[in-house]
Amino acid sequence: MSEYATAWKLPAGLFALLTFAAAVYGEPDGAALVAEKRCVACHDETEVLLGPPYRAIAARHAAQADVMVEVLARKIILGGAGNWGVVPMVPNEHVSEDEARAMARWILALD
Repeated sequence: MSEYATAWKLPAGLFALLTFAAAVYGEPDGAALVAEKRCVACHDETEVLLGPPYRAIAARHAAQADVMVEVLARKIILGGAGNWGVVPMVPNEHVSEDEARAMARWILALD
């Protein structure tokens, strides 16, 4: 099991299923990617860590979710500051554009 799945509190079977589904269906799986790309070091689904919870991001952008996919994808890759307090989000240049879009879509789909 991946150390990221453990950090994100995913059961090994669920992490394997998410990874398999992403491979079979072609689009990267956002839930698996946030664990794999270490987003969980700063973000949680419901709790504030260094960065805002994924659900807070989804709630803030719910009215413009379709437009925000590209905006959030760019922030994932390039980083950003000033939107959620004083702690800047570091760039994640190891994340591809497709992966960033998949992660953004997953975040924005959270209720």
